[in-house]
Amino acid sequence: MDNWFEVRTTCDANLNVASSISAIAFDPNQELLWTGNDKGRIASHFGSGLHRYTSFRAHLAPVIQILVNDRGVISLSSDAVKMTNRRGLVRWTLSNEDTTDLRCMTYTTMPDSEILAAGKQHNMLVINVARGTVVKKVESESEIVVMRKSRLVCCGATSGEVTLRDPRTFKVEHRVQAHTGTISDIDTIGNLLLTCGFSARHGNLIIDPLVKVYDIRTMRPLVPMPFPTGPCFLKMHPKLSTTVFIVSQSGQFHVCDIGNTSDIHFYQANTSSYINAIDLSTSGEMLAFGDAASFVHLWEDRKDAKINAYSNPIELPSMPATTPPITVGEKDSLSLIGMPYYKEPLLSVWPSNMIFEVGNPPPKIDPEILNNIKMIDFVGYSPNPGNKKRNQVVRYSRKKHKAGTPKFRSEKERELQSGKGSKEPSSLFDDESELDATSNRMPKYYKRVEIKYSRFGVDDFDFEFYNKTHYAGLETHITNSYCNSLLQVLFFTPVLRSITKSHIGSDCTKENCLCCELGFLFRMLEDAKGRNCQASNFLRAFGTIPQVLALGLFEPDEPDEKTPYSMLIQNFNRFILEQLHQECNSNNNPRLLKSLPLEKTPLSMIQQLFGMQVASISKCQCDTQTDRLTTPFVLDLQFSSKNHKGKERESKTKSFVDILRTSIRRETQQKAWCNNCQQYVPTIAKKIPKSLPPVLSINCGVGTSVPADIWRTLDGQKSWLPKRISMDLDDDDNLTVKELASNAVVDINTSGSSKSANYELMAIISQVRVEKEIPHLVACVKDESESTSKSPWYLFNDFLVKNVTEQEVFNFQGVWKTPVVLYYSRVDISDLMDTSALPSKIDKSILFKDISISKHRLTNKKSSVLLTPEELPQPGTLVAIDAEFVALNQEETEIISDGTKSVIRPKRLSLARVSVLRGEGVKENVPFIDDYIAASEPVVDYLTEFSGIAAGDLDEASSKHTLVPLKVAYKKLRLLLDLGCIFVGHGLKKDFRIINILVPPGQVIDTVDIFHIKNRQRKISLRFLAWYLLNQDIQTDTHDSIEDARTALAIYKKYLQFKSEGIFEEVLEDIYSEGRKYNWKPTPGVFPTSRIGNSFSNLSETNIREIPPPISEIPPSIPEIPLLISEGTEIPPLTSEGAESLTSLTPEETEIRPSLASEEREINPSLAPEETKNIPFSASEETEIPPPLI
Repeated sequence: MDNWFEVRTTCDANLNVASSISAIAFDPNQELLWTGNDKGRIASHFGSGLHRYTSFRAHLAPVIQILVNDRGVISLSSDAVKMTNRRGLVRWTLSNEDTTDLRCMTYTTMPDSEILAAGKQHNMLVINVARGTVVKKVESESEIVVMRKSRLVCCGATSGEVTLRDPRTFKVEHRVQAHTGTISDIDTIGNLLLTCGFSARHGNLIIDPLVKVYDIRTMRPLVPMPFPTGPCFLKMHPKLSTTVFIVSQSGQFHVCDIGNTSDIHFYQANTSSYINAIDLSTSGEMLAFGDAASFVHLWEDRKDAKINAYSNPIELPSMPATTPPITVGEKDSLSLIGMPYYKEPLLSVWPSNMIFEVGNPPPKIDPEILNNIKMIDFVGYSPNPGNKKRNQVVRYSRKKHKAGTPKFRSEKERELQSGKGSKEPSSLFDDESELDATSNRMPKYYKRVEIKYSRFGVDDFDFEFYNKTHYAGLETHITNSYCNSLLQVLFFTPVLRSITKSHIGSDCTKENCLCCELGFLFRMLEDAKGRNCQASNFLRAFGTIPQVLALGLFEPDEPDEKTPYSMLIQNFNRFILEQLHQECNSNNNPRLLKSLPLEKTPLSMIQQLFGMQVASISKCQCDTQTDRLTTPFVLDLQFSSKNHKGKERESKTKSFVDILRTSIRRETQQKAWCNNCQQYVPTIAKKIPKSLPPVLSINCGVGTSVPADIWRTLDGQKSWLPKRISMDLDDDDNLTVKELASNAVVDINTSGSSKSANYELMAIISQVRVEKEIPHLVACVKDESESTSKSPWYLFNDFLVKNVTEQEVFNFQGVWKTPVVLYYSRVDISDLMDTSALPSKIDKSILFKDISISKHRLTNKKSSVLLTPEELPQPGTLVAIDAEFVALNQEETEIISDGTKSVIRPKRLSLARVSVLRGEGVKENVPFIDDYIAASEPVVDYLTEFSGIAAGDLDEASSKHTLVPLKVAYKKLRLLLDLGCIFVGHGLKKDFRIINILVPPGQVIDTVDIFHIKNRQRKISLRFLAWYLLNQDIQTDTHDSIEDARTALAIYKKYLQFKSEGIFEEVLEDIYSEGRKYNWKPTPGVFPTSRIGNSFSNLSETNIREIPPPISEIPPSIPEIPLLISEGTEIPPLTSEGAESLTSLTPEETEIRPSLASEEREINPSLAPEETKNIPFSASEETEIPPPLI
């Protein structure tokens, strides 16, 4: 088994169809390999060449598993089971209330007629393959994620337990607790059972580095097989009963013998992404992998390998029959060509009196009316719900603009310039239906908001339409932007905000540190003052952490109405606090919690803020007791078990504080390992709290078996969710939880105590779900620092921010809003915690360090000179900056029916190079930062023509430049910003947006805005300004960030010169005039002639334009012109012949024109400065200039 090699790799050429491979299976009857992807599409490939055979859309959701038999292909998604023939024609589809969350399937004892399907649902389904109907339901007490069949049906569950069922009766015969976390894969052959999965350690799921082996006959474990990189897939060899393939998600796989674990062969699949599915052919000669980048990899162990030992031939498409040619002349009758034969009447014979106009369907009746309706005879009566005014008729009308959708900025500017400005569409804040005590209709501002793109990009979108406050919203259309709501809640946790801001000032060397990225994001939100921000850098770092994939925290590429955002945000809440704890923990943690004993080693800052110390006691029947102390950061509300329906109904009548108390201090019975008994035995587990945290983070359990109507309002005034609660631990660790009135006075005795606390609700994250629409998350945050608002509560719906009433926040009567995460803060938290102990010193040494991760950097060709400590920038220091970018994905567009193109999502760019130059001093124009940014994601287009970046420049293995991680470059820019530097550049608004840094307007000097007339749409390019003002040709081949930054600085110095001479407005008008003349396209080597030269009495060193030649060097073609002027000859008016001859001058001859006015000023001192300043010399204007002499 040591001769496996890769023979073929393929993917879908259509980028609109290509998606992550989620299922793969070899055909046991034909030479076909079947694949399924995340978009529900199934495709087949023929032979070892992987030639495309068939492809069709089978499901709306991702394909999870594929089974193939002689009748066709059976595919499984989360909500449906479908059987098709090999050409894609559907035989049957099973999708009903029984198929809620399927995860796996396998054959029963009758493989030709029955399959068994199961998942994260209550019942396992036995499905008849011929009819596609459920013939039997088997109750399942666990969530099954993988199944395999041997003598018994082996079922792996999310709890780590493997149950072995009788294949006829489906009763559980044996149970094996293989792992403490979820099962990732199992396989079985003969009497052997192999499993791999995860272990739960400290609240996290970690891949077990062992493959567990069991003997089914005795149900005893055998010697496990080590696999250090983490086994995720298992596949037994069909002919060698003790040979197994063990595969990791990174593409590494081992071929080893179960009986001889030392006989191992190592291989590595060449994949750029992670492996999602594997399968082994029935012949044992082919092995196939499917990865997340839509690639299929085929391996073989011999030449001329086959999928099956004996395969049936595939069905080939029949060739269309050719019709005999018919020659028709002008005089031939049309009846020579016969009509097609038909047995039924054609639609064209439909009588005209049977055509009727059908009106619009009637409007939907309020569900509240239908729920209370009473039928008498055939008439229904219902009480008036009282949610509408009297004598009010709902008007249904078509509007030109969709309600709540703003116009683009460019559209409004055009309307203002043309004087045809129309009324702005109704704002989301004009909704008068704010929630009252009896309303259950969703206001418009709770709807899912999306960014619309025009041809000018995202800058043309009017974000101010959605935010009238001074708080910043977060943009969508970023991968995993569902985290926005929780990021806003964490920002409004003052102590955590101080912790992260202090952390970014330290010398943190971790590349993808979420604590650093969170601190950078919080700094932006503080400086935004109502402007929109984006968490792109944080979410990029978040996506690189391996645990994110293992915990399933990635947002689907194409979410639908079933996407469980409530579960995603609750899992992210638990993950982010645990991650921050690991990144902020050190040996010298500052003491933030004043109640901590001085002699005790301080806990991590996250433990001091969110940690609740809990004693976990496990007691066996043999009286063996195990105690351990844990510090969870998130509390999960524990409602009734799903199997006890009577208790579930009882929980609906309980108060919130009762459920909170039983969730903190609880006692359960479960099976656990006892060291004394040496087996799994029933034990009693107790959770006893020992201290109370300053901030209480609660996951509400929504999305599990908890009924959402628990949160609905009890009556018209009082909410089930309390605003304030009191918690108290007595000496025996008995917990008391009470609801406090909103105006209750804080008990002085509880101030600073870790045993007694009064909490106030500070934030709620809710899931908003409307029928047949994609759900989303919103956050309501309380901030009492703003005294001018009518309410301290603010709604954050991504980039929509609105002040809302407290009554609306606590109203959950409408079924469209359900809370999923709650944050309670102690009323006395400001007295309880001391943030002055946090480090406040900023590490500035990064500006003086030569950092590079490139292995082949050419140190003798460095393009920058590092700053010295004496050159440390001071507030107001001028620096020039420019950046280059590469594309991570292409622009997504759609063609509308009228032929216009609409941008769905723009091209996603990433920082590739940033250059910063000294803007003043002895080393002016000398770069001190010129960093290339290492690519952490695949680059689809280097944009070399516009960026100057080539393939290999961003790869640490081949780059010859100074290459740094994105975080290092960002910290340098952040430090320059905090030191008070003023950035000079061209088009900096877009650069700073992609870099994801927010610079206050007072620290930005953008030449694209300086040289712009407000009432004109044209923004002048840097290349044109350099050509016109500096007589420089730049960006001729590619862009160079040092050249662009230096040019922008020189143009800014020109601006200062023009301002000091009082001619800037005239120069700007001249630039626009010449721009229209040259169509804004500079001509290389040919520079414009303009009136600007008249005012250049003294050129600075930064002026790059050539100085006009002296009179003695004037070309002999027109030597008499200076002589005429010097002799005081009267200048005749320009004639048409003179103008024609003047325009025929060569470029060399026109170079002397800027010197004429200055010469005349010297010779004729009687001219006033204003007159000499305006002496024209351009043949394109109707002015008086000397004609050429012949």
